[in-house]
Parts: sequence; C-alpha cells; structure tokens
Amino acid sequence: MHKKLGFDTLLAMTKDKTKQGWQEFLELCMKIEAASELNEFFNLFLTIEEKETLVSRYLIVKSMLEGKLTQREISKKHKVSIAQITRGSNALKIISSELREKLKERLIAS
Repeated sequence: MHKKLGFDTLLAMTKDKTKQGWQEFLELCMKIEAASELNEFFNLFLTIEEKETLVSRYLIVKSMLEGKLTQREISKKHKVSIAQITRGSNALKIISSELREKLKERLIAS
C-alpha cells in the first residue's frame, strides 16, 4: 500500500529538485568559455521572451547601480515598467554588499 504524500512534502521535494537543478545549470554555465558558445547554449534553454526579460533586468540593474537616472527615467530609456524596476530594486536590496560592489565594478565598466 502506498502512503499519500501531503502537499507540504510534495512542495519541499519540488523545491529541493529545483534547487539542485539550478545548481547543476549554473555549474554547466561556468564551464562555457566562449561568448558564441554561451549564446548558442542560452538559445537552447531560453525563449526570445525569456531573453528579453533577462536583458530588461540586466539594463535595470546596471542603470540602478550607475545611480544617474531616476526610476521614471530608467523606465523611459529602457521601455520597462515601474513594476519591473521595483522588482530589480528589491532584488538589489537583498544581495550582499560584496556582490553589489563586484557588480558595480563589472557592469559600469562595460
């Protein structure tokens, strides 16, 4: 006789599987050295819409780290919603100060 799993148990199993899969994906990304190969790799895994969303977040984070534009100016410049900017801003608030500084160095220099 099979025991039924509760919703919380199934949710925890799904989260563990997702966490493990994400870690494996990141490790695979780190093994790719050439930009052209990385582009081909992401073409395999991401739809055009997903890439557009990722690029929007990148541009928002970069602009926020530069600190030269208001959120409304970022919205106009990159054609993104205030809600997207808010999500980017909130994400920047939860990262470590070390990562924030590394991002500033790398993104603003580019």
